[in-house]
Amino acid sequence: MTEIDNDLRPLTAEEGTLTELHPLPEGVPDALVNKSQLEIGLGVSQTTISTWLRRPENPLPFESAGANGRSYQFRLSIAYAWMRQMRADEESARAQGDAAAQQLQLSLLGGETATATNGKMTLSDQRKVMELELIRTSAARERGELVRRDDVVTAFENVFASIRDALDALPDRLGRELGLEGRDQEKCQIACDDVLLNAHRAVSEVVGDGESEGGII
Repeated sequence: MTEIDNDLRPLTAEEGTLTELHPLPEGVPDALVNKSQLEIGLGVSQTTISTWLRRPENPLPFESAGANGRSYQFRLSIAYAWMRQMRADEESARAQGDAAAQQLQLSLLGGETATATNGKMTLSDQRKVMELELIRTSAARERGELVRRDDVVTAFENVFASIRDALDALPDRLGRELGLEGRDQEKCQIACDDVLLNAHRAVSEVVGDGESEGGII
């Protein structure tokens, strides 16, 4: 990480530890950036950034909040390190959940020693259940009752991209057409972000969090 802005404040001890653990890529200077610049730098949408800012626990750190027509300001090194650590924590929690689920599955199936008398399925019964499930799934897919999850997610992403672009441009448009002041435009931006956040939550309940691949719905 290369610091070229002499006006940057010193990092706190916690921030220093975090940025040392997840430093900016070689040659990338630390700097203060606005919401749009952070979107480009981290490769995420403004909706995602807004969601991170509203996390009830460990929200995205910022240098100054948006107000009176001014955008949020972020410290690039801190935001980048926070994102990397947040994703590492999520991956660790997901791995622990997967391990616990697999352990439970092995316990329920009973492994190679399962018998019909101990309340667990024998290997022969397990194979029959899996074969019946495969037949049921294939028949349902042919009838059009099941759709590949990836196709559904792609369709939602395309729709949301159009909606997000329109809502991102809406405050500026209202400012021009209705003569809104900067503070009112900021309120419009927050309202648009809330709409996208609620829509994202509703869709996530249907298609999941986007982590799994393949699959059908």
